[in-house]
Amino acid sequence: MPLSHQTASDLFQGISEPEAQRIARLCTERRYRKGATIFSRGDSADALFIVKEGKVRILSLSDKGTETIVHILKEGAIFGELLLSEERRAFSAVAGTDVVITILGKSSLVELLTSIPALAKNFIRQLSRRLAKVELGAADFGHTWSYHRLSKVLLQLCEEHGQQTPKGTLIPLRLTHEDLANLIGTTRETVTTQMNRFRRMGIVNRQDRFIVVNRPRLEQFIRS
Repeated sequence: MPLSHQTASDLFQGISEPEAQRIARLCTERRYRKGATIFSRGDSADALFIVKEGKVRILSLSDKGTETIVHILKEGAIFGELLLSEERRAFSAVAGTDVVITILGKSSLVELLTSIPALAKNFIRQLSRRLAKVELGAADFGHTWSYHRLSKVLLQLCEEHGQQTPKGTLIPLRLTHEDLANLIGTTRETVTTQMNRFRRMGIVNRQDRFIVVNRPRLEQFIRS
């Protein structure tokens, strides 16, 4: 199940203008074309990344080469933040669209965390929140049916990426049933069956290959 990632606004909350300028001077920007690899599983964790433009997919790769989508990130999201543990990257990051990425090197981040208390406090707070979400997600995964996990993922995608239309909340991501299956840890066939059920219930529809969600009905389904 995807996790709610921290954002740049969360990380830099309470930072003074001089501190913000100092941080900006230590950052670089890089453009990646759609499908390009930003980092791979096993790479050295040597930088923090912020999505300035576009969308990024965080992927888990099994030993058999099967990719699973862990999260889809939009503008303002931070990723690669688990770089202080000395562990190598556990996931891969791939440009879901053409993207512009702001990069802060590990040594620069350490320097900033040790000299800007507000930044250090925000960083620790966001890592703690992320850990709590991981634990809750693990518990949810073990105790809910796949159709409940699918409904919660659809709601989260609406909240993070949704665009309001006369027909409902459009998720502007080209997600296949295989993608959704990867997000909730089930099979494509199961997602197809459940999406057909949601369509009959008036919860989801398709518009130009995008998923459109009736949020009131989806939220009612989750509560039931």
